[in-house]
Amino acid sequence: MEYVSKKLSNTLSVTGIVNLHFFEFDRDFSTDEEEHPFYELVFVNSGGLLVSSEDYTGALKKNELIIHRQNTAHALRTPPDTAPSVIIIGFECDSTLIDSFSHAPTELDATAIRRLAEIVKEGRGVFKPPYNVPTYDMKKKKHRQIGAEQMLRILLEYFLIRLLRGQASVESTEDSGERTLMVQELIDYVSDNYREKITIDELAFIFRTNRATLCKEFKRATGKTVIEFINDKKFEVAKAKILNTSDTFTAISEYLNFDSIHYFTRFFKKHAGVSPREFRNGVRRSGEGEELF
Repeated sequence: MEYVSKKLSNTLSVTGIVNLHFFEFDRDFSTDEEEHPFYELVFVNSGGLLVSSEDYTGALKKNELIIHRQNTAHALRTPPDTAPSVIIIGFECDSTLIDSFSHAPTELDATAIRRLAEIVKEGRGVFKPPYNVPTYDMKKKKHRQIGAEQMLRILLEYFLIRLLRGQASVESTEDSGERTLMVQELIDYVSDNYREKITIDELAFIFRTNRATLCKEFKRATGKTVIEFINDKKFEVAKAKILNTSDTFTAISEYLNFDSIHYFTRFFKKHAGVSPREFRNGVRRSGEGEELF
């Protein structure tokens, strides 16, 4: 019997990602009206937004999404008493089928939100920080996990196709959006991303739990808060680089994603009791037989 290969067609293809941000807006924040040649997905994780565009003007509530069409003027602002956490993904897509999500908010169910969380999580492995600056032109990481870019594209395409089909999914029997927090997975994720600006809200979103549960379980497993865990990790890496490399303090500060060398110096002195320069010089003197610390 002769077999014939059956070509598979694409309903839609994501051909590029411009940015992928998770951040908390300030109260009374607003953007100027803008338009660009790519789609922009806006999802409210907490709080609410007021959006305006050629297609829809009105509120965007918690767990709701809207996708601004290409080359369509749009803007947003936050209510005066709200500081919402928001996901914004700018992407190129070759199908106008998703234009249907531009005309009204779409409320995501628990399964769709988990898919979106996977996109955000995978995006951290592709792009460099900062992730919480909506006007920042994101750059790719030099070292990426194998298949990271393809996985990110596949996850976004799958998310969009499931939206087009309707959100109900036979693969999930969970209807509450809650699942057992995989603490070791959380610890591994924080360990891998300690240099980034991780927020509790983002971790709670990615691991589909709430802030209180995440903080409690993390501390129960590690004996430290998330912030303490990250700071201890940064301090140990900083010490190792000061001891074992000739990197400048500015380079070490930038590697650990501190906002400035001055903040890094204050951070290090708080943990070590001495400045980075004093620590490096002290170790050198100790190696020459003089005990400084």
